[in-house]
This record gives sequence, structure tokens and C-alpha cells, in this order.
Amino acid sequence: MTSLLRQMRRFRDREDGLIMTEFLVLLPLLVWTFIALFVYWDAFRTINQAQKAAYSVSDLISRQNEVDSTFVSGMQTVTEYLLNDSPNVKLRITSVKYKESDNKLYVLFSRSPGNKMPALTNTSVNTSAFRARIPIMANQDSVVIVETEVDYHPGKYNHTRQGTNGVRYSFDVGIPDSTFRNFVVTRPRYYLQVCFKGVACPSII
Repeated sequence: MTSLLRQMRRFRDREDGLIMTEFLVLLPLLVWTFIALFVYWDAFRTINQAQKAAYSVSDLISRQNEVDSTFVSGMQTVTEYLLNDSPNVKLRITSVKYKESDNKLYVLFSRSPGNKMPALTNTSVNTSAFRARIPIMANQDSVVIVETEVDYHPGKYNHTRQGTNGVRYSFDVGIPDSTFRNFVVTRPRYYLQVCFKGVACPSII
């Protein structure tokens, strides 16, 4: 028993070893950690870019008096550009007006380039869940609502900014495929409301 304890103490106190063996044991962990940090950073970068893109588009629209299909399609292009030409972007632009007498929101227009998202209706904007996301509005006041949905695939995603049009892969580090959603409400800056060309847009409802 004494001999066994002596050998265990000797093993405990030894400081020599095989550096290469220890390196090979730790290398997979170091590589996984490096890749995980990159993937997590990329996920948060995408979230940040999606938020900035939504607010930028909302600010551009809030400065208009009237928009048309070309303008709305251009906002889709702007959003995709701000997200590194990602094709996995959905955009919906809605202008609503509030009527105090019946406590309801009325849709002036709702458009989504490529019909990637369904247009909002008077019924859908007056649900309790939707109204909870809209700030308190004065009678006959209007706001512009910009919604974006960005699909994020950490294991596989398209990349076209450098002209590669290819598919890049990363390792699975526990982040599932996700959709980052933004909901931005902005009051028109220079006009009473933002209208859509060719669609009735009464100043008073």
C-alpha cells in the first residue's frame, strides 16, 4: 500500500510530458472554440444589420408623401444590400391611420415586394396583439410600419457580395436556423401621412 501511494505521489509531482500529445488532445477543443466564436459573432452581426436596415428603410419612407411600386421594390433592394445582398429577406411596408371615435386603425396601404409577406388589412391591424405594438396615437394621426424577416442559417448560407454566388458552410455549434424579425413604427416627418400612388388616401377618415 505504501509503495502504491509513493508511486501515485511521484506521478502527481512529475512535470515532464509529451507536448505533442497534449497539443493533439486540446487541438479539437481549440478549433471548435474558434469556430463557435465566429458563428456566434456572425449571428449577432446579422441581428444588428437587420435592425439597422429596418430603421434605415423606415426613415426613408417617413420622409415621403407618396410612394409607388418602384419605390417599394427599391426599398427591398436597399434592405438586401444592407444585409450583404442576402436573398433571404422579407419586407412589408404599411401605412395606417387612427380614428379616435371608433378606436380603430385603418390601413392606407400595405405592400410587400414580391408578395413575400401577406398585406395587412383593417382586421389584422386591429387585433389586440398588433395594437399592443403600436404607440398611442392622436385622432387622425398616421404612422408607417416597416417589418422585416431575415432567415439565418448558421450552417449554410448564401454569399454573393464578392460575386461568388456560392454556398458557404460553417460548423454546427448549437445555433438553430432562425428568423430575425423587426417591427419599426415611424411617424411621417414632413407630411400628415404616407400614401401609395393610385390608392385612395383620405386625409380624414
